[in-house]
Amino acid sequence: MILPKTSLTKIERGKFSKILENLILSKFSGYIKVGFKKEELCSAEVLLENGEILAAEIVRVKSRTSIYGDDALSELANLENSVVEIYVLNTEQIKRAYELNKSAKVSEGSTMRLERNKIIEKYGIANPDEREIEQAITMAIGNSELAFELEREKIMNKYGIKKPSEEEIDYLISNALGEETEVSATAVDFEQLKKEILDLLYSKIGKPSRKTASIIESCGSYDELIRKGAEIEKSLKTLVMFVPREKIDEVISDIEQKIGKKLT
Repeated sequence: MILPKTSLTKIERGKFSKILENLILSKFSGYIKVGFKKEELCSAEVLLENGEILAAEIVRVKSRTSIYGDDALSELANLENSVVEIYVLNTEQIKRAYELNKSAKVSEGSTMRLERNKIIEKYGIANPDEREIEQAITMAIGNSELAFELEREKIMNKYGIKKPSEEEIDYLISNALGEETEVSATAVDFEQLKKEILDLLYSKIGKPSRKTASIIESCGSYDELIRKGAEIEKSLKTLVMFVPREKIDEVISDIEQKIGKKLT
C-alpha cells in the first residue's frame, strides 16, 4: 500500500490475530506492517482508524503479486510468531492513505467478523458444518436446487463461513507436522533476496557500489530493507560522477522489481 512515511511507534511480537485484536479494542488509528513466509517471502500492511480495519494488502516479493482486502485479512489471521511494526497516524493522514489504497479496502463488517471468530475460538463454539447448513435450508424451503444454492450462499455470507482454501489446508498440515517455522523460513528467503540485490549491484556498477552494498548488507529483515529504501536510492544517485545516470536509473528499477516496492 501507499502509506505516509512516519516514525515507528513500537513493535509487538506474537500471534498476529491477537495483536490485531488488541489494536481494535484500543481503538488504534494508524497502520501495521508484518513480514512472513508462506510459500515465498511476503510483506503485509493493514490500515485502521479508531479500531476499524479500513484496508489490507499482502505483497508476495518473488512473484511480485498482491492480495487485497478481505482475502489478505484471512491469510494474516493464520500467522504465528509474528513481529508486527506499529505506526500511529493522524486523521488527515489516514484519510489520505485510504483514498490512495481503495483497491485494498476491506468490506464493511470485517472487524466485526474478526471479533466474532475470536469469540467462537475462545468459547469453543463450532460453526455449523456443510451438512447442518443443508439440512436447515431443506427444512425451510424444500428441495428446489436453485433456491437451495441461493439460500446456502446467503447463509454462508451472513455468518462469515468460509471453506478453507487449498493453501490454508496445506498450511494447517505443515504446522501439524512441525515443518520449518515462518520466522526461520523468512530469514532464509530474505538472505537470498539480499544476495540477489548485491549480485545485481556488483555486476552492473562494480566497485563504486560498495557504499550502497554496505547499507543493504546491514539490513536484517525485509521491512528494514524497505525502510532504508530512500537511503539506498540516495547512495546510488551520488555515483553519477562515476556511472552514467541511465545506468543508475536502470539499477534502481531492477532493485524495485526484486523487492516489489518503490525505494522512495
